Amino acid sequence: MNKRWTLHVENFAKIKSADVTIAPLMCFVGDNNSGKSYLMSILWGILTLGKDIFPKKPSEAKIYKQCERWLQAHINEEIELVASDMELYINWFNELLNTHKKSLVKQIFNYDVDIERVKIINYKRNKPIKITWEEAGSRYSVTSNYIKFPKVDLPNRDELLRMNAYICWNLLMEGIAAPLYTPVVKGRRNGEPIYLPASRTGFMLTYSQLIENSLQISFSPELHENKSTLTLPYIDFLQLITKFENNKKKNKYGKLIEYIEKNMTRGNLSVEKELLPIIKYQPEGSTKEIPLYIASSIVSEISPLLLILKSNINFKAIVIEEPEAHLHPELQQKVARLIINMMHCGIPVWITTHSDTILQHINNMLKLKKHVRSRELQEEYGYTKEDLLSDEEIQMYQFITESNKTRLIPLEITKYGFVVPTFNNALEKIVEEVYAFQED
Repeated sequence: MNKRWTLHVENFAKIKSADVTIAPLMCFVGDNNSGKSYLMSILWGILTLGKDIFPKKPSEAKIYKQCERWLQAHINEEIELVASDMELYINWFNELLNTHKKSLVKQIFNYDVDIERVKIINYKRNKPIKITWEEAGSRYSVTSNYIKFPKVDLPNRDELLRMNAYICWNLLMEGIAAPLYTPVVKGRRNGEPIYLPASRTGFMLTYSQLIENSLQISFSPELHENKSTLTLPYIDFLQLITKFENNKKKNKYGKLIEYIEKNMTRGNLSVEKELLPIIKYQPEGSTKEIPLYIASSIVSEISPLLLILKSNINFKAIVIEEPEAHLHPELQQKVARLIINMMHCGIPVWITTHSDTILQHINNMLKLKKHVRSRELQEEYGYTKEDLLSDEEIQMYQFITESNKTRLIPLEITKYGFVVPTFNNALEKIVEEVYAFQED
């Protein structure tokens, strides 16, 4: 990730305040009903729907006109953006977020959830970025190093708005969300982040009955009324299932797929494309395929992630609620290893978790990375550099409940890794009971 920024919310649902700095790997821990899914959903929602809040016509708002004047002054001039330049665009996006926050939250949650404040703060870049101009160009383009436009003489205000929105969106979302102006092709995702809800196993087993209604709901600049009884992340997940297929093309996630099938599902998942996809499981060593609904819980639990990777679906980031669900501790460690490897494939992975096993594996990989005998220990325990974690690659947050409201606190990395009070307090209480209930 070439950028970092912090999502700041206040008085959102039961969350009094929260500051979440995005990172390649991000973990939310905390008690049940503390707001983890709410906060992850609004973060996902801004990445997914945020491009729809840009105005359709040039604005007379003071903040936008500052962006317009800045761009006019640099038309056809190659320029590296400095902090004050980028701040103009972050301020504009925050004004748009503030204007649309209630309708945005209503669309995400299918309910009028309270929210007092939402904005992006503390924007920083790891690498500089330039605005460049192409003599014979016809399209806008972006990389981590530049935003490129065709050269233009005396652009009108509509053209300036289009370019300004492109600059603003890519400063914030390049590499983690779908492009701003990619043509919409029915049935194809353009890089939108994926949200795997905690109840994904139930959805995988009942999707054929649920999809018909969700297919009628799609993302668009107009805020369509959601007539279902599901939140938008759930609807998006159901729509995602319809895109599962047996993709015969070379797959960039081949190693991840092999790891899952060898170490977790212990067998192959395939898809027959009819009106709706029919998913079948072939256990390792068997020639017979069986329906997903009679496979073990580990297969149905991990099937969405495996089929996303096998289908070559285009996505830039993934949210996974409770990746440990239905998994034995040994498999929880393997899913933690998988998550780190996904991150090293360039996929930001953001999770909510109650698993002490996942936390311990993360801590082990942080310690192994810095260990004086790291190479020797990697070889002894079967790890590679893709399994290791650096301090700067991860952010971990704990939700603290106080007087029926929660706030978010960032957890610091110690020499032992992350110390998570919500886990430690529960474990200490159990250990105390173990000693208390032992007979002399």
